[in-house]
Amino acid sequence: MKFNDFISEYIDIMNGIGQGDPISMLLYVIYNADLLEALHRLDEDAIGYVDDALVILTAKTFKEMT
Repeated sequence: MKFNDFISEYIDIMNGIGQGDPISMLLYVIYNADLLEALHRLDEDAIGYVDDALVILTAKTFKEMT
């Protein structure tokens, strides 16, 4: 930790999960593919990138949207 003029000794943190497994992105794309495919069949716009999905819905009226 560092604040003002103080710098602590290094502290080992022994928790959390491993990140950066190369296959995790591929597995997430497979996991998320059904969501994007279902939206495509409904004629809605959807974008998937790595571990994010974005859905864009439009309508002429609020009632039509809901």
